[in-house]
Amino acid sequence: MNWIDVILCVVIGIIILGVMGLTIEAFHENEPGMIPGVFITGIILIGLCLVPFLTIDKAAGATIGTITAVDRNFFGTTAVYIKTSETEQEEYCIENNEIKKVAMDNIGKKVKVKYGTRVGLYSTGACSQAPIKEIEIIE
Repeated sequence: MNWIDVILCVVIGIIILGVMGLTIEAFHENEPGMIPGVFITGIILIGLCLVPFLTIDKAAGATIGTITAVDRNFFGTTAVYIKTSETEQEEYCIENNEIKKVAMDNIGKKVKVKYGTRVGLYSTGACSQAPIKEIEIIE
């Protein structure tokens, strides 16, 4: 768990404590009509905190091209740049160190990268798109 994940947990905890506190206050002040609004506001705030971590990438497949670079991303994943035509270059993500080594060893070579799908909530230390599952060298 990295520092952004810890901050997110703290913020969500503060929101939950705030909702609980406002609910208790509404009971003490005999204002039961305020309780649904407090819960709905809490759910919306928690949802807004989680949106940046939501990943929906259902485009599984493969790409053929030449690896031009392998670079470390800010949050610890690895970016692989693949030139697919004279003017097009695409960026893919790697989470696996073995696949990263294969990519680094084959810079400048023509490869076929295979990637799956990714749907769900993922921390900042994970790819925000479906990661590469396999790199096949094409001679």
